[in-house]
Order: sequence, then structure tokens, then C-alpha cells
Amino acid sequence: MDKNEMIENESKNEKQSVEKKKMKLWKKVLIVIAIILVIFIAIVLRKFIILSNMDSKVSEYENNNDNIYSKIVSTNSEYTTHVEGYIKDDVIKYVVERTDKSGNKSKLTQITYPNERKIYAEDDNTKVMRIYKEEAPKRGSHIETMNLSTISTIVNFAYSMSIPERIASSIFTSIKSVDVNEKECYELNNVFNSNYMQSKNSKIKAYAEKATGLPVKYVEIVEENGQKTENVTEYEYRFNCVTDEELAEPDESQYELQE
Repeated sequence: MDKNEMIENESKNEKQSVEKKKMKLWKKVLIVIAIILVIFIAIVLRKFIILSNMDSKVSEYENNNDNIYSKIVSTNSEYTTHVEGYIKDDVIKYVVERTDKSGNKSKLTQITYPNERKIYAEDDNTKVMRIYKEEAPKRGSHIETMNLSTISTIVNFAYSMSIPERIASSIFTSIKSVDVNEKECYELNNVFNSNYMQSKNSKIKAYAEKATGLPVKYVEIVEENGQKTENVTEYEYRFNCVTDEELAEPDESQYELQE
């Protein structure tokens, strides 16, 4: 073997050695990527299952109960709002009371029947009522159709209209276990979730009970002009406790009818 051949062989061996090192490096990179991908899929799958179970539980409460009491209390820097809901068979009644920081109060009562809706509004100075002859929307969850007006009466933090939307929520939602109001809950935080959208100036944490999927608390922290304010909403739901007396209308003689 002459000198040129020896040089060529050495050069080939070096190239082969470099190629082998590259292949080993790429294999290691691919293994690391595969491990990261498997972990990512496992995390997303876990959140997908949690959100699916929550949505299913709340939808079952919505669709299989004709007697529901709800109470929602919201507090922010300007006012406090109490909303009580009474549902029994095909009648839905909401009573909304708002009090501002100066102590001024207003109240609105809405009662929806299958073919009629009545609204009673009052503040410190006036009492008026309106009557609308209209067909009530159908109450339920995941019953949307092109020809049917629907309404959900239970807040559902995990609601998704489609599998792709659920997958997106699973990717972008952070979920952790916490205790709130002596209940085991999931804390949800997702900037892309249409159920609790947040702006660039706010951070939102939504809390749902693990056992039922029902909402417990909703906290929005808003930071503007160097100041932070906290808006808090708390939820309560009870079933099979609403009576006919609680669905009673206010005394119409005390209200001015507006056309």
C-alpha cells in the first residue's frame, strides 16, 4: 500500500467515524425528543380526561334535573351582585340584587315560562315591569341545533363544543388540585378558554369541585396603572329543593307596566 492509499484510507476512516458520531448524536436527540413528546402527550391526555369528566358531570346535572337552586355572589371594586336562581319543571326564575359601594341598591326579577317572560325591575325610585310573549329557549347542555334556541343554567368551566376545542383547552389549560371552601377542587387557568377568557391585564383562576365538576369560585386579578384589584365570584348549587312558593311573582300592583 503506497502513501496515497494510506492517506485515502485514513480519510475514509475519519469520515466514517464522524458519521457514526453524528448518527449516535442524532439517535440521542431523537430519543430525547421522543421522551419529551411522550411526557407532553401524557400530560395533555390527563388534562383532556379531567376536562371531559368535568364537562360530562355538569352536563348531566343540567340535563337530568328539573329542580335546581343556584346562588352566585360576585364582588368587585364597584359593587356586589347576588343572583339567585330557581328552576322547577318548565319555570325559571332569577332574582338579581346589586349594591354599589355607596349603598345604592337595585333589583331585577325575571321569570320565564314556556311562552312568556316577565321582568320586574326596581331601584330606590321606580318599579317597572315588562312582559314579553315569546317561546322560551330549551334548557340543556350539548343540545345545540340549528333550529333550536338553547340555554344552560349551570356554569360549566370545562365546556367544549367540539373535540378540537377540547384538545386545545387540554394543551393550554393548567390544572392543579387545591382545597377551596373545604372542598377538593381543580384550579383551572387557561388564557384561550372561551369559558373564562382573560385579557393581557388580568389573570384568572377558576375552581371546580372534583367530585361534581360544579363551579365553586372564580377569581380575576386585574392590574391596571400599577394597581391590582380582585374580582371574586362564588357559586352554590342545590337540587330538588325549589318550591312553588319560591317561584311566585312579585305583586304586580306595585309595578308600572311598560310596553
